[in-house]
Amino acid sequence: MRLLARVPYDTIFSTAYAFLKINLGLVAATLPLILAFAFSGEPLAAWPFFVALSALLGPAVAGAFGSFAAASGGESGASSFWRSYRTRFGRSLAIGAVAALAVIVLASDFRLALGTPFGAVTPMLALLIVLVVVTATALLTLDIRPTLRLIVTAAYLSVRKWYLSLANLAVLGILGGAVVTKPAIGLFLLPGPALYVVWANTRHIVAALRTD
Repeated sequence: MRLLARVPYDTIFSTAYAFLKINLGLVAATLPLILAFAFSGEPLAAWPFFVALSALLGPAVAGAFGSFAAASGGESGASSFWRSYRTRFGRSLAIGAVAALAVIVLASDFRLALGTPFGAVTPMLALLIVLVVVTATALLTLDIRPTLRLIVTAAYLSVRKWYLSLANLAVLGILGGAVVTKPAIGLFLLPGPALYVVWANTRHIVAALRTD
């Protein structure tokens, strides 16, 4: 009984409630993408459309990252989701759009190269797609106007600390798989905790670039 008395129930419930509110915010912010995927008969056949629409993930993820940053500073992370979403919308949407375009181009080249004499370049194209994803994640973590120098530096740091980047990709892969196979869990339970892990890892990756 003494052990149970020491359990910080208030902290546990407040954290779970904060994650739930962030999850709901993420669902609302990405609703067009979710609806398009839900009503698509063969999403794989229309993968360029869905990759392009995934640009909406930029502002949504930036809102969640802003919430985590606010919570680490003692503010209410859940209530700051929409504030971060609004203030970072234009910048994060641009990052998401550029990243989506780059993935479409690289993935198209990857498909064209398969089974041809140019098949030897497919590993490099796959690595470039991964680099685009981890660099975009790093830029969304930083509340800084992206410049060419910043993008190159973020990409370099993501490669240098590849083990954290790899961990982030694994977490995002699990989250994406859960959204597809178990939507209730993938949309309403996992996003907040999964993105928090990604945010925490990425803050270590870009520690040299942070201004906070």
